[in-house]
Amino acid sequence: MNGWHLFKASAALEAAILRANRGFVILTALAAVNFLAMVSLFGLTGAYAPVALIDHDGSAYSKQFIDALNNAHHSFALKFINVEEADAKLSSGRLAGIITIPQGFGAQIDSGATIPIDIQIDNVNVDLTNDMQRALPAAIVSFGKQHGFPGVRVAVVEHDVIDHDTGYIPYLVVSALALDALVIAGILGAMATAREWERKTAKLLRLSPASLRVVLAGKLAVAAAVAAMALAVALLAIVLVYGVVPVAPFTTALALAACVAIFTCLGAWIGALLKRTLAAVPLLFGLAMPLYVDSGALEPTRFDGHAIWIIAHFSPIYYAVGVLEWAFHGLRVTPEPIWVDMMVLLALAVIAAMLTLGSLSKAGRR
Repeated sequence: MNGWHLFKASAALEAAILRANRGFVILTALAAVNFLAMVSLFGLTGAYAPVALIDHDGSAYSKQFIDALNNAHHSFALKFINVEEADAKLSSGRLAGIITIPQGFGAQIDSGATIPIDIQIDNVNVDLTNDMQRALPAAIVSFGKQHGFPGVRVAVVEHDVIDHDTGYIPYLVVSALALDALVIAGILGAMATAREWERKTAKLLRLSPASLRVVLAGKLAVAAAVAAMALAVALLAIVLVYGVVPVAPFTTALALAACVAIFTCLGAWIGALLKRTLAAVPLLFGLAMPLYVDSGALEPTRFDGHAIWIIAHFSPIYYAVGVLEWAFHGLRVTPEPIWVDMMVLLALAVIAAMLTLGSLSKAGRR
């Protein structure tokens, strides 16, 4: 049997095995969409904390102050309820705080007096408490600046480096594609190799005169193709559900293809080393989050300190996030030029394929 026929036979066998395990494959593919939902929660959790607003004044000034509170970035979700309901909800943990505008608020402002604003905070954790403690003074300053009060001596003059703003959730879901590639391609690659030990066929492959390199190439090609289809589902969800459309579609496809190649090969090595799918799957899930967080997926890694930024360079996800954020949003999140990130990804894909089809297939003969 020549190499091409052997490749097709190996690929057909792998495809048949995956079809027989379609339930597991479907669940693995659904994990791609699940990761999008998970990272979306990162952006939603802790933002817009439910806070009761009690307005005892009702003046024009109090209404404008409420507008300033509503405009405090990602801090308050104001609930206009009465005092008794607010106290009950704060006590039961359904509110993060209560802001009370006192009676006479507008009249005291007209007279030039300083008015205390009472706020009760459910300080269940320091992060949430700090968010509210920062947001309330910001709203007060904005309100004072709007009316030209004499106590406000400093004004912000903002000059943006980028000519457009990008929402946090659109930023997160794009970076999640790299996480999807790691988990899905990694699991399918691990299944392709670990299964040979689980089915007791590894010894038969070693004794066979057929080229292990070609057999392995056929198996991993199918694993990579299925992973690519799962990523396509996630990509479609980003476009249709989140409304985020790549500005550079070709670069997006190329970066994701490189990720699929890298992580399919990584999974193949893990499967061959552990020899069991049930051991490989939790390991890949365990590796996913640390690599994802330390890759610029939540914010550019260069903002997290020099040591973390250096460590991030050892992960392909760092370069993938750099390319994908540019391909979708036109953002440069790594100090390296985008073409460098792309070239590193492609080089890693080639090296991973060479090491896997070369060294791993030779190791299989031993």
